[in-house]
Amino acid sequence: MKTYDISFIKTNGITTFLVFISIIFIFSATLILSLFESIEGFSNQEKIEYINQALTTLAIIIGGLALITNAYYTSKLSLDENQSLLTQLLAGTLAWDKNIVTGINNTQPTPEEIVPERFCKAIEQLGNEKIETRFAAIYALEQIAKDSQKDHWTIMEILAAFIRENSPVNHEYENDSEESSKLPTDIQTALTVIGRRDAYKDPVNQKLDLRNTDLRNADLTEANLSRAILVGANLQWVNLTRANLSEADLSVTDLCGSIFYEANLSKAILPEANLQGVVLRKANLSKAILYDANLEGAILCDANLEGAILCDANLEGAILCDANLFEINFEGSNLQDANLIGSNLQRAKLAGANLEGVLLSTANLQDANFQEANLSRANLSGCENLELQQIEEAIGDRTTILPENLNIPQQWQ
Repeated sequence: MKTYDISFIKTNGITTFLVFISIIFIFSATLILSLFESIEGFSNQEKIEYINQALTTLAIIIGGLALITNAYYTSKLSLDENQSLLTQLLAGTLAWDKNIVTGINNTQPTPEEIVPERFCKAIEQLGNEKIETRFAAIYALEQIAKDSQKDHWTIMEILAAFIRENSPVNHEYENDSEESSKLPTDIQTALTVIGRRDAYKDPVNQKLDLRNTDLRNADLTEANLSRAILVGANLQWVNLTRANLSEADLSVTDLCGSIFYEANLSKAILPEANLQGVVLRKANLSKAILYDANLEGAILCDANLEGAILCDANLEGAILCDANLFEINFEGSNLQDANLIGSNLQRAKLAGANLEGVLLSTANLQDANFQEANLSRANLSGCENLELQQIEEAIGDRTTILPENLNIPQQWQ
């Protein structure tokens, strides 16, 4: 679209007005001359004088109008020019302010630039003598792990190293009572941060290393320690309710008195672990490895041990009522006086196991292998799917209580 300068438009308006005034002046002068020519009774000299006076008056009027009009347009043009100048100055000021703001924003450090500084400061504070400073450092590292995915695993390894360095196993105090040993609060804080980390950020094939650590009385409720290495650790009296220890390595670990209510120990490795008196009610131990483990007096009611391996394990006095023991391997295990009432031992391997005084009433023993198992004083009354052939392969005597439909094998007599 075609544009014009405003001063040019206003100048053209003044010119047009002046032309219009001139036309009016000429027209009025002509009219006056015609009027006085037609008037009779005046001499020519008098007519000339009257005409001059009339024209002078008209000229004064026209000239005054022209001056007023010119002054109006001049003042308006000056005002527009001032406004235009003001607008330009304002625009320039706004642009200057914008450049300043942009410059300030550009000088602010980016998160990528901030993280290394925060990281170094937190690591430095982690070794501080004051426990409050160590708290702050641990929580600062947790926040960095959330903000920076590339630093996530490094921070978890640092916290695990902090725990190993500051809370190693001391074999002199392994048998201390529950009340006499308290976990330092900074160690507990580091464990809490590790336990609630975003495990989806963990690199493939990387494992948390907490081996040979003293974590007695720790609170690891709902902690995620999946695939963690806890070999030789002291986990006495630890609260692991609903914790995730799937595929964790707990070999030779002391778990005496710990609580694993509804915990996930699927495929966990626990050979030679001490599980005396532990509470594993409703825990998932499917396909867990527990050979040579000590489960004396352990509570495993409603636990899932499907496919678990407990060869040569000690389960004396353990409570496994209503547990799922489908295809479990109890070969050579000691189940003396254990309570397996209502449990599912379908296709269980009990060859050579000590079942003396065990309670198996109402248990499902379909296809279970009792070859050379000791059933002395065992109570098998009401057992489901138990066949004479299974009993004949076991070792028993007259103290063994069998279902009403089965007679004591001749060799037992």
